[in-house]
Amino acid sequence: MTGGSGDIGSHIVRSLRDRGVRVASADIKPKRDSHLDGADGSYRFDEVDLSDSQAVEEWIAAVVQAWGVPTIGVLAAGISGASRLVETKDQEWRGVLASCLDSAFFTARSLITRMVAASVPGRIVTVGSWAAHAPHPHIGSYSVAKAGMRMLMRTLALDHASDGILVNEVAPGIVEAGLSKALLAADEELKDRTLEAIPTGKTLNPEQVTRDVLHLCSPLNVATTGAVLVSDGGLSLASLMNRGHRAQDEGEACE
Repeated sequence: MTGGSGDIGSHIVRSLRDRGVRVASADIKPKRDSHLDGADGSYRFDEVDLSDSQAVEEWIAAVVQAWGVPTIGVLAAGISGASRLVETKDQEWRGVLASCLDSAFFTARSLITRMVAASVPGRIVTVGSWAAHAPHPHIGSYSVAKAGMRMLMRTLALDHASDGILVNEVAPGIVEAGLSKALLAADEELKDRTLEAIPTGKTLNPEQVTRDVLHLCSPLNVATTGAVLVSDGGLSLASLMNRGHRAQDEGEACE
């Protein structure tokens, strides 16, 4: 599990542990789940710079030595930069792509290489975003990074389907977690505008994102690979002309 110290990542960690899964979590931030430390040795946390390929290799090698080849990989590490692309500084651009795309590539490469060598089937799930297919000019580097992660996922899915390794993406919309949660909590008008823009009128929470991840990680998933599970409340369907029936019921023209 990468990005295990974030709001979404920590919830995925806890949910996997609740289901009896041994979880090795890595993040550049300190762990949030010290209560999971226990005598059974089924949880470990390592502070890892996931944008450093050597650091990722050393972390995965240590996990394999302790527990054997992993059968599940959840890739949730990443940061966002708040700027338009032409205003994005080099450091921000490199930081966002490194934290999102580089970390996903390095971790997936390390995991899949070991799965194939050991003839172990597995599940890889990337935590993407609807921003991968809907341009977000105010966080341009994030949209680019998530789009790159999507093609990484699809390419790996095709390349390793015959190895029994299923690779998929969950693509949430607006989640009340991390920076989004703080912004919405601090600005009631922003929250109202956000909810009005979502056809279902509801944001997501980490529990709902975790539900999608668990579905794709499940051993009951035997055929879904290269798929994007979008949970965005209809944001991807809406446009300025057609925002959904709620807006139309308020007098918006349908044609």
